[in-house]
Amino acid sequence: MLIILSLLFLNGYMLIYVIQLKQEKVVANNNNSNLKNNPKDELYSYQLNFTTNLVNSNLQLNGVTLKDTLNNIIPLKQVFLKGQRQILVCRFSKMHCASCVDFVIQLLQNWTDSIGKEKILFLGNHRNNRIFKREIPLYGIQDMNVYNTYTFNIPVEELGFPYYFILDSNLQISNVFIPDKATPNITNLYLKKINEKFNGKNNIFR
Repeated sequence: MLIILSLLFLNGYMLIYVIQLKQEKVVANNNNSNLKNNPKDELYSYQLNFTTNLVNSNLQLNGVTLKDTLNNIIPLKQVFLKGQRQILVCRFSKMHCASCVDFVIQLLQNWTDSIGKEKILFLGNHRNNRIFKREIPLYGIQDMNVYNTYTFNIPVEELGFPYYFILDSNLQISNVFIPDKATPNITNLYLKKINEKFNGKNNIFR
């Protein structure tokens, strides 16, 4: 009886979560379509990311392990394919607002074909790996490289927002960026430059 009640509670929780996520997405899409970016929002985004990148770049994620959907534990370095030098990471947590997480994931998915699935890594932070596994399809990333892992010992983790960064094969991070729902154009610009970086177009002024 306890098991049945637990399953019913879990299913109810997931249903409410999905409904809230869809509602927040509709509101966000309406806001983005009806409002232009506020110059103050853009300035804040640039300032925040300038500082965030400075204090986090060149730090290393040594000793980090990941957990896949089958509860297998693997070292972070193992996500790199043979000869692969860098990968774009989308980092999100259960503690972040649902609409913020959905925003960074959905926007990145628009660039998946250009950047390449094998060059993108989604790293969640969820205490319950079973629930995390059930949430993955809600974001539409079940066919991507997705793992669960604990908090990193880097400053950006303390800000409480999902973020992107580049990880190289030596486990050193760079190009740290915090997307803002109020300025999707800046996030798209970031992803455009990352795409060019990964595909051999290095002119940052293009």
